[in-house]
Amino acid sequence: MKRYIRQVLFMAIALVFRWPIWMFVWIFGKTGIFKTIFLIYPIDKSECLDFCPDIKILRNFLSGRPTPSGLIMKGWRPMGIYLAIPNPALELMRGKSRPTVEAIIRRLLWIQKISGATAIGLAGQLGPIFEKRHGIPMNPPFYTSTFGNIFSIQSAVNHLSDKARMKPWQSSLAILGGGELGEQLMEQLSADGYRSTMVDVRYTKKGDIKLSDENEADRQLEHVDFVVNLLPRGKDFMDCSLHLRMPESATVIDFSRPPIRPEDIPQKVCMGNRVQRSGIQFMMRLPGGWKCHELPACSMPSIVASLTGVHLQTLEEFRQAARQLAFRTALAGAPAPARGGVRGFIDMVPGFARLSHFFKKNHGINPLTDHGERSPLSSYAPFMESKEA
Repeated sequence: MKRYIRQVLFMAIALVFRWPIWMFVWIFGKTGIFKTIFLIYPIDKSECLDFCPDIKILRNFLSGRPTPSGLIMKGWRPMGIYLAIPNPALELMRGKSRPTVEAIIRRLLWIQKISGATAIGLAGQLGPIFEKRHGIPMNPPFYTSTFGNIFSIQSAVNHLSDKARMKPWQSSLAILGGGELGEQLMEQLSADGYRSTMVDVRYTKKGDIKLSDENEADRQLEHVDFVVNLLPRGKDFMDCSLHLRMPESATVIDFSRPPIRPEDIPQKVCMGNRVQRSGIQFMMRLPGGWKCHELPACSMPSIVASLTGVHLQTLEEFRQAARQLAFRTALAGAPAPARGGVRGFIDMVPGFARLSHFFKKNHGINPLTDHGERSPLSSYAPFMESKEA
């Protein structure tokens, strides 16, 4: 029933109220209320049905057209808009999808212009697809998911380790796949003191995933305490029988979509792609079992940038800022409600004071638009020539 209602609302917005909504966005954007916009996408046909009915004509019309799907709230006030496209990641990876990708970039820049937002967040694989597959630079105002994903997984690992009363050097941790993200994550977790290893995988011509060396994988997973699953789909985890290669006492921190079904394996499964911050939530809540207080890790970079007004160029700067802003893993449970009014502002002052001191100490104030003589939007000049349609 919820899926049906959401589909009806999505179609109404996309086909009937599209331009009236853009008018309201423009009007309220003049007040400076919107700080960020965030684009999500379906990983497969099932996720697409959470938003858009499986009607070919409708999906073709909406292809490459970011459609308003909800608000990002800070307390009782909206601070951003989240948008959806019906195009799955595998479709956008293809070379022939270049015109669609260019249309998405052009329309996002147009929406940013009318809304007055300072940051554009890209969910999941969108940033790497745009940059590596189509050669479109991901510079501000665009923010990709990498820093948020690493922060989320680190926070989840630290929380679970503390809950198990284990010190980092007492914990054995394995990372399944992940490419560059897996390498960066392993570097960060090793620096935190965890005994980390990476299980290598390979892709077949059909797009399936296989272990590069099954004997080596068995050795790496034999006595592991935590497993970070960076494989694209929960199905890939099951097809490689990875749950049979690790102890039943291990905890799997899952980052796949669709995720591993907890009832299918004896190990405990935790979602590693969800964070929280008191007072910030998505309305309407995201489909797929998300709770009100849970934020996608991939939304963090754009939200942090919009809250601080600073372009954070390194992972360490991002981690410091996220901690000062009280972001943490959603595994810690729902946060206490944010205070409003004067008391809420007073509670926030110490955190922002420490954050300001951090930036001044390291490299002074570095606003989102401070990138030397060249404007950050100059890279996207070809996409800004056409208007939204």
